[in-house]
Amino acid sequence: MSQAILKWLRLVTPGLIILVMWGVLGRATDLWGFYWQDEPKKAEASLGPLILGAIYYTTPLRNWSNQAFFKDVTETLRRRLVEISGESDDPNIYSWKRLRGIFFTLIDSDKSLEVKTSQAYFNGYIWTTLADLRVLAALMVIPSLILGFLGLSSAWFAAAGFVILALLTIPASFAVTKIHKSIGEQQIEIIEHNHLGTLREKLEGVRERSNPINSSDQKGA
Repeated sequence: MSQAILKWLRLVTPGLIILVMWGVLGRATDLWGFYWQDEPKKAEASLGPLILGAIYYTTPLRNWSNQAFFKDVTETLRRRLVEISGESDDPNIYSWKRLRGIFFTLIDSDKSLEVKTSQAYFNGYIWTTLADLRVLAALMVIPSLILGFLGLSSAWFAAAGFVILALLTIPASFAVTKIHKSIGEQQIEIIEHNHLGTLREKLEGVRERSNPINSSDQKGA
């Protein structure tokens, strides 16, 4: 999977999830159905959820949903990069924000890492899709409860189903995060074998730039 395909999938997937969930709620309450087919009016009706999906894409909800899992992966990568370089770890100096450019540059420069990168992209898509499912299922509980309070008893079952779905994504995200960390470890091993000198040089530069006293002394000299 390429990065371009990954970005496209992450854009359209939330809309498709909303479309399916909206159809499930409609079928459960007998108020509307799925709008997939060839009829123009039904095709137009499906645009609403897709537009909502595009709006969702611009919000921070996905990042909030996946934040803990994302930090777990990036902290593991950050720590391992410093570890294999032989530097003394200081998260204030060697933060992920400072090291991520080094990591991705080394990844992109090594043809032997293309397969691992493709695997990381695919797993990353599953990773963020689970985060989307968690958020959107939780949001779908709201209209379900409203319809339930309006007297549609089947909407209560739909609400319960969306809650269960949202909860099930949590252990699924832990499992996919474990796979993501495993792929990252394999990438780190290749960096250690093929690019250790470059990594050490880059981390030394990070350390020097983060130390204003040494930088000032060097400029004064």
